[in-house]
Amino acid sequence: MGNTLSDSSSATSGDIWDIWTKDEEEEARQLAREYGIACTVTDGAAGGNDPTGVSVSATGAATATAGAPAADAAPQPQFSAAMLEAMAMDPPYADDLCGLEPDPNEEWEECPPSPRIKESRLTPEERAKYLGLLDQIFHPDTILGVRVDFDPNDVAEVCDNVIPYLESEPMLIEDVPFDITIVADLHGQLYDLNIVFKAEERDGKKGWENMKFLFLGDYVDRGRQSLEIVMALYCIKMLYPDRIFLLRGNHEYVSLNMKGGFALELFDRYSEEDWPQVYSKVNESFCYLSIAAIVGNSYLCVHAGISMHAFTRRHLLAIQKPVLEDKKDLLIHDAEWSDPVIGLKGSTYNGMRKCSVLFGLDELAFALYNMGCTTLFRGHSIMNHGFEIIGGMCISLFTATGTKNFNDGAVAIIDADGKLSFRIIKCSPERVALVNKLRRRDGGVVDVEDDCLTVEDDSGDGETLNLWRKK
Repeated sequence: MGNTLSDSSSATSGDIWDIWTKDEEEEARQLAREYGIACTVTDGAAGGNDPTGVSVSATGAATATAGAPAADAAPQPQFSAAMLEAMAMDPPYADDLCGLEPDPNEEWEECPPSPRIKESRLTPEERAKYLGLLDQIFHPDTILGVRVDFDPNDVAEVCDNVIPYLESEPMLIEDVPFDITIVADLHGQLYDLNIVFKAEERDGKKGWENMKFLFLGDYVDRGRQSLEIVMALYCIKMLYPDRIFLLRGNHEYVSLNMKGGFALELFDRYSEEDWPQVYSKVNESFCYLSIAAIVGNSYLCVHAGISMHAFTRRHLLAIQKPVLEDKKDLLIHDAEWSDPVIGLKGSTYNGMRKCSVLFGLDELAFALYNMGCTTLFRGHSIMNHGFEIIGGMCISLFTATGTKNFNDGAVAIIDADGKLSFRIIKCSPERVALVNKLRRRDGGVVDVEDDCLTVEDDSGDGETLNLWRKK
């Protein structure tokens, strides 16, 4: 193995090949016979440092005695030319192929993933139907809080039809271009989504026809119109597949939206027979959402943060859809739940959320280097002013307004040159009061639960948790 033959006069206590007890002498000789390792026995009384008088060297059987082969040498394995070539690779073949011979019979075939769907595949009838649904969803009465009476069969049809579009996208979408708007948590607030789209309306076209959008997840729970948001985004995805990209948030899992308000919303809207079917069908479509995206090959976008477990492009691309639960895969779980902390070195358990990790800027820098990116865009935490820039490497966004402490919302706008700006959505106290009144009328009020963290600048008062300062 590359060590040279040593004797007792040159052996030191740090030499791993030294045998330090008499009881191990016979074991050493046996190893020498089995593996063809050169074994030299010296007189321990001759002044050497080895009390046993035995030294073992891994020079190989071929040089055991003056270059002659050892009598009991084990046969050396014979490698093919392809294996020898793989062994000479940098990094060594074992790192990637686990020591297996790479395609000895040249029978392996490249199986590249199917390209993502970039053109709508809707029939004229389906296109007219989904455009009609969008008109209902963004009707002024619906924006004010009136819920659309979706037929359960229509919901099931939309969810079934959007799955091929979502499934065609890898778990990490790498080809998202610049000139895009990044939208964070909406949490069932259709009013805020309408503002986002209205800001891009011009020349008689809808906002989604003029601008591309990347959504960071958390479409459901807390708000009253989660189903409207899901139906709107799915219809737009099928009409304009290359203009809208949908990532998955931690609320797009049954384990959380069952108790976060989405199930209660559907229970309130549908009969006892229909609401479980609608709920199951929507959550089935969530299983095909991607986890991360890279904008302009520079900006990494996820719902929450990075993972300490193999957070690389290759590992993310290797994850296959559908994904039922995030807790089965730490890479997915951390991407949906982790949080950055200024002042923390390395990572630690996320005690504030009772799961996943908190990571410092050093871990973030390392992860961005591995991903070939410069900046992380994330949602997941309420920003009192809609956004915050953390350490020059992380940008946190929260789009839903009035979720807590009358917070503002924000979206990030990346122009064609990759330059960044923000659009602030001011919170309307009157709007918050109206929503609270409607929620009480609905018969179920879901409070902001423990997984919702608020970030406030240093000038803020009260007991709001400042997530970015390590205590």
